[in-house]
Amino acid sequence: MVANVIALRAKGNWSIRALAEQAQLSRTFVANLEKGRSKLTLSAVDKMAEALGVTTSSLFTARPVTRDEGASLIEEVLALNLMAARKHLNLTQEQLGQQSGVSMYVIAHIERQARNPSLHTLAKLAVALHLSLEELLSVPRHAPE
Repeated sequence: MVANVIALRAKGNWSIRALAEQAQLSRTFVANLEKGRSKLTLSAVDKMAEALGVTTSSLFTARPVTRDEGASLIEEVLALNLMAARKHLNLTQEQLGQQSGVSMYVIAHIERQARNPSLHTLAKLAVALHLSLEELLSVPRHAPE
């Protein structure tokens, strides 16, 4: 993800300060992010992706994808994907919590879009659900069955 942020910033000829202002993040945060020193939250990653004009989930892929004007809110996408994946595996929030090491209360808050989880938390959930971060954060390509 960091490599994509650096590459997209360079491609757009943006300074760290300009990107930070566009993303409404501190210059220090963006500089530390590029050095791998920042703890990232979903909200911060979404702000960076929006400022760079790409989808949040695609920052985790080899080729970032341009963001559509009517892009869904990342919190909503995450909540829907988390619930769908959990239900697909017939897991309760408590069972997912036990398997992932993430509190069932945190899971409930994410599903209600009431929490800004860290990428570390999302990675734990993705592993337990047998998904990649990209899958967990991507708008489904087809309607749920």
